Amino acid sequence: MLEMKKNKILISNPWTPDRPVSKGATAYHNAVASTSWHKNNISMLIKIIKNKIKKNDIVVDYGAGTGSSAIYLLKKIELSKLLLIDNSSSWLGHAHMLLNSNKKVEFYILDKVNNKYLFLNELIGENSVNHIICANTVHLIPNIPETFKGFYDSMKNSGTLVFQSGNITNKANGGALKIDDSINQIHDLGLELIKTDDKFKKYKNNLGKRIKEQYPQRKLVFPDPRPIEYYLNSLKLAGFKNIKVTHKPIKVSYIDWLNFLNVKRLQAGILPEIGGIDPSEQEEKDRSKIIETAAKKLFKKLQKENKYANSKFFTAEWTYVYAEK
Repeated sequence: MLEMKKNKILISNPWTPDRPVSKGATAYHNAVASTSWHKNNISMLIKIIKNKIKKNDIVVDYGAGTGSSAIYLLKKIELSKLLLIDNSSSWLGHAHMLLNSNKKVEFYILDKVNNKYLFLNELIGENSVNHIICANTVHLIPNIPETFKGFYDSMKNSGTLVFQSGNITNKANGGALKIDDSINQIHDLGLELIKTDDKFKKYKNNLGKRIKEQYPQRKLVFPDPRPIEYYLNSLKLAGFKNIKVTHKPIKVSYIDWLNFLNVKRLQAGILPEIGGIDPSEQEEKDRSKIIETAAKKLFKKLQKENKYANSKFFTAEWTYVYAEK
């Protein structure tokens, strides 16, 4: 619940779910949370931040989603209070289902006010938290400079921020993939299947028109990667200091990535040309089959052409950024 005081928005009570957990949230969590690539991601993030967190510090998991990062933060770091914050009540509901019995955890929704989502300082107040963690989320945030300023203002002095993403461009990857590389290639291979495979020929009609129409939906779910310099400049403009960047190549098994690609909510962004956001039962089945077939073609291509891939996995690169107030 929110209240207005002197034109500022402040928390009065933590959030509790008002609707069932979405099937998409459950499917995403089940496809991601236990994979080795996700665990390796969060382990690296924890390594960067763990020694900075002191007793009684307040930690924010920003873009907490389904709780996939929070479950490991709570296992590996001694936390006094963890605030899980997200803009989706259907997804945060899954985190609430997992962790609401833990008295150290509170849940908050980034509501929309005047047609824009609240910034963190507007939601929780200024100079109120010690550390902010943002896992696999930052590349989805459209207004990074304003968001980082909200992070900075919400922090106490000497606060720390660490964020991580597999969708930041830089000059250091040397052949390791970005999330976007995989998704774009599977999308293109899927379109080729529609054009050449008789099983899917019914989707050829007006395909060019649908490609243009569905482009915004694709980029809503999987936005184009932005360069690391964009994030670093935004941190500096917000006031952050002592900024450090780490790159880590992580192996991703083909089986785990297929499970990720089979999440229906994600498929609406991978190949929205079939069915868009509201596919029929048959469109959903066909779309899933095309994506799976395209993914397997990509995996075979990577085995032949990419020195960081073999018969069981490919390699993706994640970027970690640490900064201080």
